[in-house]
Amino acid sequence: MSLKWLPNTVTILRCALALVVGYMLLEMDGDIRSGQTAGGWLFLPFAVFVFTAATDWLDGALARALNAESRFGARLDPIADKLLAASTLVALAYMERWAWFILLPALVIIGRDFLMTAVREAMGNPSTLKVSPAAKWKTAVVLTSLASVLLGIAFSYLAAGSDPYSVLWVIARTPWIVGMLGLWIAAVMSVMTATNYVSALARG
Repeated sequence: MSLKWLPNTVTILRCALALVVGYMLLEMDGDIRSGQTAGGWLFLPFAVFVFTAATDWLDGALARALNAESRFGARLDPIADKLLAASTLVALAYMERWAWFILLPALVIIGRDFLMTAVREAMGNPSTLKVSPAAKWKTAVVLTSLASVLLGIAFSYLAAGSDPYSVLWVIARTPWIVGMLGLWIAAVMSVMTATNYVSALARG
């Protein structure tokens, strides 16, 4: 029996799990604020996010191994990554009650991704409009930074009773801080890669 359907199925699963991650974060936020969430459950959104992001490698590897690369898969794969980033960013912005330090990079990253996807779809996803190495790095920075923020959220709540600026307090909040800095770097990269795309289109 042919398994050529498997890579695209994994990509579709990533799209579905992207929405699940956002939903889990919103549920966790509600539980935390009502004092109902504790322990290992705090790490569940992080774990699901990492698993979902890892399927980006899996569907590509399966497509190559099964000789099942397709236009549908090539079209959906970057959309799945952008959906995962957008779902997580919106949920995090809500959790921080739309604070500027998360809202601004979220708007830039999501806006750039929406714009580039719209341009690609409007042009019929031409093979000449390839994803640049810089854009791939941008995606990697976004996903890595989001994973770090999610890990930091879990650590921070577990260490909520520690003294401010103690060793435990600093260690618990370091992943969150590093992740936030990464998101701002990714926002700058988003603007740069979008500018490069527009320049390439203008040159024809």
